[in-house]
Amino acid sequence: MKMSGCLLGVVIGVVLTGVIVWLLSDVEFSVKGNRVGLIELKGTITSSQDTLKQMTDFRKEASIKAIVLRIDSPGGAVGPSQEIYREIRRTAQSKPVVASLGSVAASGGYYIASAASHIVANPGTITGSIGVIIHFPNLRELFAKIGYQMTTIKSGQFKDIGNPARDMTPEEKQLLQTTIDETYSQFVRDVALARNLP
Repeated sequence: MKMSGCLLGVVIGVVLTGVIVWLLSDVEFSVKGNRVGLIELKGTITSSQDTLKQMTDFRKEASIKAIVLRIDSPGGAVGPSQEIYREIRRTAQSKPVVASLGSVAASGGYYIASAASHIVANPGTITGSIGVIIHFPNLRELFAKIGYQMTTIKSGQFKDIGNPARDMTPEEKQLLQTTIDETYSQFVRDVALARNLP
């Protein structure tokens, strides 16, 4: 009885060892083979750090032969969108980058997608919305009603531009409009460059 129990334990041990070795060899094989990198860009674009790191890592990894960038974003901040756009352009010079558009890839989301080697979208994907926008609330009347007062001390003419406690001056509006127009020109130029448009 004791001998058969011991033999059964040895058999189970050998089988388990074989299964573990097989599983580990399978994992090792999948790591060494050709792979496709997947990066997900979801929600409002407020930072580029994580996406840039993933894109850079995938570009440098020899086993990654292509990258799929899954975008589901209405857009966001200009700076991070431009940083991601440039990194995609850099990466697309060495391996294919496919932008896969989800429900929404608008404004900055589309801007980023335009840098990819290929763009794939669903018929119902909301995309495009090429443009730049900025909002500043004017709470002057509300502040007056509740008795809220703000004192501003500044050293530059435009330092408190967008202050919600007062109306915006014509000079401030013009400055912001010029900035928006310049950013819009960059947007159009970069999309045209990436998509080989005249």
